[in-house]
Amino acid sequence: MKDDEHRGRSSLIPPDNELLGLIFESAIDFGIFTLDPNGITTSWNSGAERLLGYKSGEIIGKSADVIFPPEEGGLDAAAEERRTALAQGRAEDERWQMRKDGTRFWASGLLMPLADRNAGFLKILRDRTGQHRAEEQLRESEERFRILATNIPQLVFRSMPNGERTWPSPQWTSFTGLGFADSVGLGWLDAVHPDDRTETQAAWREALGNDEYYIEHRVRRAASGEYRWHQTRAVPLAHSANPAATEWVGTMTDIHELRMPQDRQKVLLAEVQHRTRNLLAVVQSLARQTMKSTHSAEEFAQEYEGRLGALSRIQALLARTDNEPIDMRELVEGELEAHGHSQLKGSKVKIEGPSVLLPSSTIQLLSLALHELATNAVKYGALGQPSGQLIVRWEIKDQSPDPLALVEWRESGVAMPQKTPMRKGYGSELIERALPFQLGARTSLEFEPDGVHCEIIVPITTKG
Repeated sequence: MKDDEHRGRSSLIPPDNELLGLIFESAIDFGIFTLDPNGITTSWNSGAERLLGYKSGEIIGKSADVIFPPEEGGLDAAAEERRTALAQGRAEDERWQMRKDGTRFWASGLLMPLADRNAGFLKILRDRTGQHRAEEQLRESEERFRILATNIPQLVFRSMPNGERTWPSPQWTSFTGLGFADSVGLGWLDAVHPDDRTETQAAWREALGNDEYYIEHRVRRAASGEYRWHQTRAVPLAHSANPAATEWVGTMTDIHELRMPQDRQKVLLAEVQHRTRNLLAVVQSLARQTMKSTHSAEEFAQEYEGRLGALSRIQALLARTDNEPIDMRELVEGELEAHGHSQLKGSKVKIEGPSVLLPSSTIQLLSLALHELATNAVKYGALGQPSGQLIVRWEIKDQSPDPLALVEWRESGVAMPQKTPMRKGYGSELIERALPFQLGARTSLEFEPDGVHCEIIVPITTKG
């Protein structure tokens, strides 16, 4: 029987050419097989068996069209591929294909007529599912970045480290009147005041040494022709072996009014700097920390997408409230709902606590911490295990000079794995180091046998 299978697999190889036969059978990463003019299988290599699940004895003499799933066009798609190959000499495509067990995989395929066209076709397939999903997730991450970048008041841009821009936000186009084509490269400098252009370009050369671009310069507003002072900051998205190829992301904030009344300048400018620096630092930190804790482009895309999503939700919430304080319950419920737990009043999830307003300076980091806890709970804890339960509660601690809120995240009924990425990853670093450093919070994070227990004490504003 095995001899029959081997003869079937290698029927397209001349009997006297053992080298070609070895190559045909050794290409296990590629499904290679031949079809007659009607799509009936005439040979089938070991790579095709591994990729599609059919042994040569099961498929030779039968239609190979079975690998085309119905939702991809089925038999009609297979026939169309053969017609294209005959008309054009080859048919290349990337599409979903179907294994014997019914599972789908993303395949890169090539169909070519044999030298003797009456003999049929040669088909070569390769599994590209991992790469396809990674590319899709990266595209989704790019879309989340675009949503974030186009929903904040600053003029956002992406740039190469020499100052040549690769993408301007719609806010930039609306403010300056320069479209995409006029803004990319160094075209954007046309909107900068002529007296500020030399200093603007020199700042890019200095930025390579300290990983931060900073300049205050005047930018022309198209509607009035007026030049208004802007503070421009940018940081590299991630470090690489080739700094000249690393893309930067930046914002331009209108500070014109801050340059006028000198008595208010320092206070307001410090606030603008803090908000802009904080947002860029978070985007940069998310990229760096996610890259550090992931091992593939697919894993990076998935983790970074989730964190960008959390950041987008925070910015949208702040925009709706015009940076006014936000209620703790709205923040907690919003993050849990984003993780697919909309029935928050059931027995699995309990949320308890008085009405508490959080200042805008606290919301961003606290919401990211809740995102990390919720993500971990979905993957390894109470939100991902049938027996798991989660209680999120908070209480006010009256303490001079400012009241504090004790926020407790407690999971139970969980069979905790020995190791989770959060133990040593971005989530634990955010909670144990970033919150205390940036907010003066007091935190504790424990991985107990039945689930995660986290306490965070942060400044608040009570409703009066």
